[in-house]
Amino acid sequence: MLQLPAGREASHGERVPRYERHRPEQNLLYQLVEEYYPAFEAQWAAEGRVLPDYVRQEFDEYLKKWPS
Repeated sequence: MLQLPAGREASHGERVPRYERHRPEQNLLYQLVEEYYPAFEAQWAAEGRVLPDYVRQEFDEYLKKWPS
């Protein structure tokens, strides 16, 4: 028998749910970050301020993870 998450088992006649990608690049959060983050970072630089490295890294990784 096929092992499913949480210890459930599927017998041979049952359908196992198929993985379907969620497409986060199509959600509103991703679109807002993609559109406004570069201007936000540029505004901080124009004011002589710099975002902490860990903040920039999180935004950069988030945007790289989901190509638009």
